[in-house]
Amino acid sequence: MSIEARIKLAKVIYSRFGDELRKRYGDILNKLNKAIDETWNYMRSVGITEICRQCALETGSCCRRWVEDLYDEVTLLINLLLGVDLPKERYREELCFFCGENGCRLRARESACVTYLCDRIDVDRMEFNRICSVELGYLSLLKVKITRFIDQKVPRSSSDIRFWRSHHP
Repeated sequence: MSIEARIKLAKVIYSRFGDELRKRYGDILNKLNKAIDETWNYMRSVGITEICRQCALETGSCCRRWVEDLYDEVTLLINLLLGVDLPKERYREELCFFCGENGCRLRARESACVTYLCDRIDVDRMEFNRICSVELGYLSLLKVKITRFIDQKVPRSSSDIRFWRSHHP
């Protein structure tokens, strides 16, 4: 399924179940949001974000087009629940759909995007992974809960969410 189709599916699910998902999982969403802030604060404090910004200016970013394939409609739905306005078009042809002028346009990101550190970055990787693991733990928990929720709510014959069952057996 194309990234545009996954975004569309996430938006359909959000329009049908967004309020209910926020009520059920608001506490976990809040904890995820806080953990994301802590990850970014750490990355800024040790210089990771500046190194990545400089590298992106020089090489165009390590966020290549294939990275978007890591994102399913559940992670995109979580971003919608966190208030992210998912992009409607690609910023640059060779980059991930979610990479914009100022970096990633998503709030909740997959593990590879959160934890990848190239050789230019020299930080305490144990501490970095410890901080990231909190964010990724909440993301993983939410993905499981939301997938189960949708599996229970969406009838097999539902035409507007027809892709769900084929991608989440």
